[in-house]
Amino acid sequence: MSAHKPKSSTEVVAHLRNASLVTPSVAIVLGSGVNVLENLDDEKSYPFQEVFGVSPSVAGHSGSVTIGKVDGKVVAVMRGRFHFYEGHDWETVTLPARAMVEWGVPTLILTNAAGGINTEFRVGDLMHITCYRDHLNPKLSETGLMPAVSQPSQEHKSTISSKLQQIGEELASKNGKFRQMRKGTYAGLLGPTYETIAEIKMLRKLNCDAVGMSTVPELQTVKGTKTEAAAVSVITNVWTDDVVLEGHEEVLRAAKEASERLDLLLRTAIAS
Repeated sequence: MSAHKPKSSTEVVAHLRNASLVTPSVAIVLGSGVNVLENLDDEKSYPFQEVFGVSPSVAGHSGSVTIGKVDGKVVAVMRGRFHFYEGHDWETVTLPARAMVEWGVPTLILTNAAGGINTEFRVGDLMHITCYRDHLNPKLSETGLMPAVSQPSQEHKSTISSKLQQIGEELASKNGKFRQMRKGTYAGLLGPTYETIAEIKMLRKLNCDAVGMSTVPELQTVKGTKTEAAAVSVITNVWTDDVVLEGHEEVLRAAKEASERLDLLLRTAIAS
């Protein structure tokens, strides 16, 4: 974790307003190895350290905020995020999302690299998150996981979520290279280690389809605000009994392969 002190959301917004006179219509958070929305029109990039006062320490996160245009619309792309397993607290992990709300950005699209729990999934699939489970809240370090396990999955609905799902279906019907999007329940775990076989079995019993170490705090942060959120997982591996997982490098490779489809999905959504 960086030794620098994170800025307040008000300080972040002041910096961003100085960088862009126009509030973006969409902000996008990119997960590990997810490289999309490159070469935006009129783009300018700012390091996380400059914007948020702290930088991510995870491979696959470049740690920059790019402000530019897609089809004439101003967008802000955060290439990276903060995680609890880096040693950050709730305030820091949710700082970018809180800043987008305070800035008045109407739409926030979250992406992540996730492991597939659903055995019907394939590496490189895109999964639209329709529900989530919070198994990474810092409070659970005091209580254990039982309070989280006993709670039902939280449904996530929004206009932008429905729009992304519809666009995905249309792209799949018209473009042979665009796979039909999956949809399902995302489980957020603390990490940084990957899940044990016992944890995978538990998550399957809880009807989870994918697992990762982010996104849930951001969804919870914008809930009830004027900022609508949607979330998409890039399935970078699928947990089966006969497959040996390679680690973070495998995640980065699979995310790179799926990024072309995700780029098309996001650009179509922004332009529409």
